Amino acid sequence: MRQIILIISLLLAFVNLNSIQVSGNQSGNWIPENNPYQIIGDITVPTGSTLNVLPGVIVEATGNFQITAQGNIIAVGTEADSIKFKSGMPNQTTLWKGIRLENTSLQSQFRNCLIELGQYGINSINSPASIMYCHFNKNQKGIQAYGIGSTTPATVLIDHNLIEYSQQSGIYVVQNSNTEIQYNEIRFNGTAAAYYGAIQLANQSDGGSCSPEIANNHIHHNYKQGITAWDTVSANAIQPEIHDNLVENNLTGIYLRHASGYTHHNTVINNFIAGNMNSGAGIMVSGNTAQPYFEDNIITGNYTGFYLTENANPVLGDMSIYHAWAQGGNTISNNIDANNVRHTIACYSYTAATFTVKAENNTWDYDTAAEIDATITDYNDNPAFPTIDYDPWITNAIPIYLAGTIISTNPQMTSAELQLISYQTGNIINQWTVQCNSPFQVPVYHDSLVYIVATGRDLSQVQYMAAYGGLQNPTATQIIADVQFYVGDLTLINELPNWSTYKVGIPELINEHLSYPIIKNWFVMSPTQKLWLFRDGDYLRMSRYSLTQSDSNEVFDNYDLPSAPVWRKIANLNSDDSWQQFISYDPYTPTLLTGNATATAGIIYTSMGSDYLYDIININGGLNDKQIQVYDINSNYWIDYKLNTDYTVQAMESITPILVEPDGTMFPTQTGNVWKSYLLQQDTVPTYFGYIYSDSLMFYWIPPRSGVNMMSFKLYDNGVLITELPLSTCSYTVPIQYDGIEHTYTLAAWDGTNNNFALVPIVLIFTHAEDEIATPQPFSAYPNPFNPALFPLTVKYDVSKTKSAKLSIYNLKGQLVWKTDVNTKATELNWNGRDNNGTICASGLYQMQLIDNKGHKTHRKLMLIH
Repeated sequence: MRQIILIISLLLAFVNLNSIQVSGNQSGNWIPENNPYQIIGDITVPTGSTLNVLPGVIVEATGNFQITAQGNIIAVGTEADSIKFKSGMPNQTTLWKGIRLENTSLQSQFRNCLIELGQYGINSINSPASIMYCHFNKNQKGIQAYGIGSTTPATVLIDHNLIEYSQQSGIYVVQNSNTEIQYNEIRFNGTAAAYYGAIQLANQSDGGSCSPEIANNHIHHNYKQGITAWDTVSANAIQPEIHDNLVENNLTGIYLRHASGYTHHNTVINNFIAGNMNSGAGIMVSGNTAQPYFEDNIITGNYTGFYLTENANPVLGDMSIYHAWAQGGNTISNNIDANNVRHTIACYSYTAATFTVKAENNTWDYDTAAEIDATITDYNDNPAFPTIDYDPWITNAIPIYLAGTIISTNPQMTSAELQLISYQTGNIINQWTVQCNSPFQVPVYHDSLVYIVATGRDLSQVQYMAAYGGLQNPTATQIIADVQFYVGDLTLINELPNWSTYKVGIPELINEHLSYPIIKNWFVMSPTQKLWLFRDGDYLRMSRYSLTQSDSNEVFDNYDLPSAPVWRKIANLNSDDSWQQFISYDPYTPTLLTGNATATAGIIYTSMGSDYLYDIININGGLNDKQIQVYDINSNYWIDYKLNTDYTVQAMESITPILVEPDGTMFPTQTGNVWKSYLLQQDTVPTYFGYIYSDSLMFYWIPPRSGVNMMSFKLYDNGVLITELPLSTCSYTVPIQYDGIEHTYTLAAWDGTNNNFALVPIVLIFTHAEDEIATPQPFSAYPNPFNPALFPLTVKYDVSKTKSAKLSIYNLKGQLVWKTDVNTKATELNWNGRDNNGTICASGLYQMQLIDNKGHKTHRKLMLIH
């Protein structure tokens, strides 16, 4: 036994060699090389000091100790390297005191942290804090925002956190109206016997105020209430705004005791404990000072919709007054208890109430007064109760159940947001949080044209998306099935849509010009701007520029342009055309909406071919870069480029028209026309590599369009490094070597570890100063451009020069799409526009490479169109 004890002691001593013990005053940096930081006594961050906890740090409390910030704490982890504050005690159910913030002016920051087993995970005592993307687990209270004694409590932002298994509340707000609680998942809280809401609001004094905003959270499967607001002194001091939350599978959904405020656009469903008849209120309102407003909520599947007690007088809809919060619109239906009895509103424990609870303009289970009355317990059942006034009501809309499954292959992502987005406005109509990889069924009460979108994030907050019909071409649909509309599997992928749409809206007469709004949306979301255009010969002119107001996605600020400047020339484009063009390079500053641009149409670099016309826009107003808008004559699309100061180009997006006028005009102004604007595919290699030849050889390239952290560009000649250039440089000039030797020039983007090569090199031979000779051309390709649906590409070659030759075709990302051996018994071959797997290749530029029997390489550009 003594030997075992000795071995254990030695092991513990060995482990402690890799740790650091801390107590008392602490500031400066805590670094992961000292892991774990073992707290052996209370810690104080002194006034005026900052404790900076770096990513990857592990903090273990070995006893009932506390970290107190009289200064401030910055604990910002990363998605891949979080920070952990946890118990280091042998009994992993023993709590430490947690983190206490006391500085009333300096903000503390916590991001990508795990905080567990604290009496308070984070306790803000009137101290500003930003708490984002953190995981709170098994604390007594996860987060407290305490503001007693301050008329202007510190702002505490609680955003995108996972808060679970708290003994009492996940979030506890005490008289702090400057708390913002949004986009959190709050689940499995209330594990102890005491009744604390997963989110609990409290007021304890007559002069207090506790009216935070609680929005877009998923509050589910908590053992007590989902949201509780309790004014213990009945001072009418709790008036939160609670909106756009999904509150489901709690003992009670929302409990307002002597509390008011505005509760709207929430989905409160399935709140009950099976078999427990004392549970199951979707919304419970209690106390004579409780006069909250409820608007546009869905309350369904609970044992009771609304449970009103102790003289509460909420407003569920009052058409007799003009009040922004009193318009009703709630759906209160299908609330059925364990005995199969419907309860839309149930009153209890009133003392001779003589008032009427207004509940007008809502949707109920039924469409007749007698049937609605049967689901309500009010004055008609007991004269001590108030009368529920539900007339007029909205004719009952039987819900259609939207069903399907959101598929996640990432085990960290267990739930996702399901959204219905209006086709007309781009606004979110309904939103639910549903479990991944399990069938969902949600009620829909309208039949407008919508997009069905799913979004989710893993524990590292990497975003995944899916859409009915696919992210690139989502299907706008009306949910009009009799009982159920089935969308099948929506598989979440780590990819964001790379396109916007341009829609032509209904015209208006602006300064005597019938002008059409060109409305730009990202993906299927609500628009941010409108360009009001009218046709003037070969040009489109702009009469008005409209932007959404900062606090609205439906209301626009309009800036009229009486001079109606040219927006773009759209027809009869010819080389060397020139015109003045309106731009809006700082759209949020109206005084700058007067800038003009000089636009010229001509041939862009000869290496891109003569089929490209372009506008070079010189922006007045101090911007260094120019913009190029390239029009591809053959494929009928525009590509927006940025022209750098060294005259290299960087592709931004392509705009593909769906409709074109008979004369070939781009952007025809006709209501209902739609275009898509694609952000070009992201790459890790240079996307174009070209050259210009005169008295020297200038190479230029388009840099990768990706989030990869590239460090430099490297240019090689026959495998020998010529130069290494910074990312800001996209061209390089070298002297011509008239040596008659084949030179293969390659370009790579260097990421610090690997060369990411542009896979199509440039092969040149120079024999004397006046004759540039490329590698001999033993083949020809026609027609070029070609449409494989009408005619394939025909490649003719000289058999005598192509023995054992290989032909390859690459896309502009340098990816091999098709290859074949050259048949020496024939003089030509065909390519049908498909890759070696038989998949149809997209429209665009391709590079063809022929390698002959001596290893000589010949290249030719191809344009494939559909």
